[in-house]
Amino acid sequence: MRRLRRFLLILPILLPALAGFSSGPKTESPVFLGEKLVFAMTILGIAGGELTLSAQNAELGGKPAYKFELSALSNDFLSKFFLVREYLISWVDPATFRSIRFEKHAVEGRRVRDEETEFDYENETVRIDGVSRPLMDATLDTLSSVYYLRTVDLSSLEKPIELRVVSREIDTLRIDVQAKERILTPAGPFQTIRVEPKSDGTHLLGKNLVLWLTDDERRVPVQLKSKLKVGTLVGKLKSIEHVSSPASAESRSPTPTRTVSAPGC
Repeated sequence: MRRLRRFLLILPILLPALAGFSSGPKTESPVFLGEKLVFAMTILGIAGGELTLSAQNAELGGKPAYKFELSALSNDFLSKFFLVREYLISWVDPATFRSIRFEKHAVEGRRVRDEETEFDYENETVRIDGVSRPLMDATLDTLSSVYYLRTVDLSSLEKPIELRVVSREIDTLRIDVQAKERILTPAGPFQTIRVEPKSDGTHLLGKNLVLWLTDDERRVPVQLKSKLKVGTLVGKLKSIEHVSSPASAESRSPTPTRTVSAPGC
């Protein structure tokens, strides 16, 4: 009986400690949340406008989601010859990093395209522009695949990554890690890892997309190159803005590498 009384006396002290053990480790949010990347865009070597990538916390259907956005807008001069209005949105489940919904609205020259994709993992289907088809093992879209890539340690890879991605069809996206390069952008010089996503299906922007990601834990895309019908599109990072808290948002340039510039750079 005495032992029981002693146990009941110390139970209020034990319970909080036991709760702490059962709660498990806290998951950290991806480093890119609240980030907006702004790129200077050129097409055929001509200043062509601006390209932006952003990632933030959001809601979809009343549930938490990551919201990724890409926009590419040609300036007035280029639009006279080749109009570019590209807008992509991807919603991702924070717990699994699986795509929930994807939209694409694009104007390239005289070509206008709209896409809507909804993922239904419970029924193992994906609805593309109103038509349902088997989802198979696909879990990403063309935009969320770029952000997924930023969660992978690329420097230790010995073989290409293969991702199952929904575009117009269910495609295998093969990520080739090609080389480490030092590049110059309006934001400064960076040590990067060059990667090329390859697929037979629809790409993020045009064809033959190549990405340069910083060779650190953030893996920030600081340069991209892709082929459009009118010519090669190049985007070079010029700034990073914080968009997670609009009331206190501030703009800054990313920290460049400390590598000494080569002669003539």
